[in-house]
Amino acid sequence: MHYLQFLSLAVLLLMCNARKSVYRRNSPSLRRLTRNYDWEVDEHGALRPIINPAKVERATKNCANDSFILGTIMSNYNRHKIPGGQVEVSVEVWVQEITTISDITSDFQLDIYIYETWHDPALNYAFLNPCKYNLSLNSVLLEKLWTPNSCFINSKTADIHKSPFPNIFLMIYANGTESILWTNYRLKLQGPCIMDLTKFPFDNVTCSLTFESFNYNTDEVKMDWSENGVQKMRDKMELADYELVDIHKIRNTEEYPAGYWHELTMSFEFKRRAGWYILQAYLPTYLTICISWISFALGSKAIPARTMLGVNSLLAMTFQFGNIIRNLPRVSYVKAIDVWMLSCMTFVFCSLLELAWVGYLSREEEPTASKGLPCSQVAPKPAHPPPVQQSANSTVIRRQKQPKNEEESALLSLRDNDYGYIPPGFGLNGNLASAMKSFSSSCSCEPTNVVNMMLDEAETIPASTSSSLSRKQRREILAHKIDSVSVFMFPFLFVLFNIAYWQHYLRVN
Repeated sequence: MHYLQFLSLAVLLLMCNARKSVYRRNSPSLRRLTRNYDWEVDEHGALRPIINPAKVERATKNCANDSFILGTIMSNYNRHKIPGGQVEVSVEVWVQEITTISDITSDFQLDIYIYETWHDPALNYAFLNPCKYNLSLNSVLLEKLWTPNSCFINSKTADIHKSPFPNIFLMIYANGTESILWTNYRLKLQGPCIMDLTKFPFDNVTCSLTFESFNYNTDEVKMDWSENGVQKMRDKMELADYELVDIHKIRNTEEYPAGYWHELTMSFEFKRRAGWYILQAYLPTYLTICISWISFALGSKAIPARTMLGVNSLLAMTFQFGNIIRNLPRVSYVKAIDVWMLSCMTFVFCSLLELAWVGYLSREEEPTASKGLPCSQVAPKPAHPPPVQQSANSTVIRRQKQPKNEEESALLSLRDNDYGYIPPGFGLNGNLASAMKSFSSSCSCEPTNVVNMMLDEAETIPASTSSSLSRKQRREILAHKIDSVSVFMFPFLFVLFNIAYWQHYLRVN
């Protein structure tokens, strides 16, 4: 009994080893066959293959694999020989992303996929009965093949992405009597931009990259765009400051000392987005200009407050202007933002000039007295003009009544000193004339004579005082008229400037 069990176990082990050896011997064929089947569920719930006769025929026949094909076609290949004597290269570009545009250095950066396609009869392998008619290869084999040695001739930098390996793709098609080579590079480029900042920040920027064969002229290599040309991988591409408007593809034939070369140029047209500049430059300057106009309503007596408004407005606008032009290239021509900021600063400066004019007209005139002269040569100080009362319809100048007695005359002269100050209790105790002795003049004369002269002058008002009053009043009226005209003239001129400015710089070329 034990002998039969041992014999059965040995037979099972032999059968398993034989089955494994069969699988090991035919594993490539079995794996090839399993790839040719789709599976379905039968009526018993089991899986059964759906047989495609074409796939089964191609898998079961004796075909050449990739290693055999590459070894055969590369054995007699010469990478220095131009295929067929002349090659036509078709180029296609797909833009993946546009990362930055620099106004300071006038360049832009972008990531692209660039495809090149050409025919090479020396790589034809259709006669070898290949298992597949396209070979997907890497950059190692590409270095052993002939290439048109094309490059971007005007790029500042050009790098092939190398994460996690060089992003280079090579495919060889077997197309009857010749093979088609298709290469794909993923590049990071930095190219130049043409910037005309005359209408900044309402300008357009054009950036371009030119692609050509570096070693072969048109007698050996002809280059042209494919049907797709230059395409975007995303429908809408925009940056923080720019928006991509259009992409143009251009093909030129340029003459060099060594012959003619085909140049393929892709041109990117960008439109600057002016929203940031409107919020940071234009709207604040509007507010600053309006604040400078407030000084016209403060009157001619608020000279310090008006001066503070005008100077602060001018300083704020100067700071805004410097903050904007700091991030721009130093060009020698005038930009639209320069015209705006300098014109607004001119309006603020003109308001300061108007303030200086009004201040000059409304200034207080003080009589000049000669110091160190004898009392006989010093003219007594006349009393200042009486206060002016103004009504809504007209300005009426009323003369102060004549003082009735000596004390009123002294009080009038004291009230009219430089500071308008009367000592507390002055004239209440004792004789007012005796108290006046303490207010003697600078000349070494008798105080009593000075007091008598001032009292005498207070009794009668000379004609010169009346004319002086009229001149001062005319100046105040003129200053008031200047402020009234400025309130309407400055906004009107600023509106005219805005109409001319926006119509000129927003006009489409």
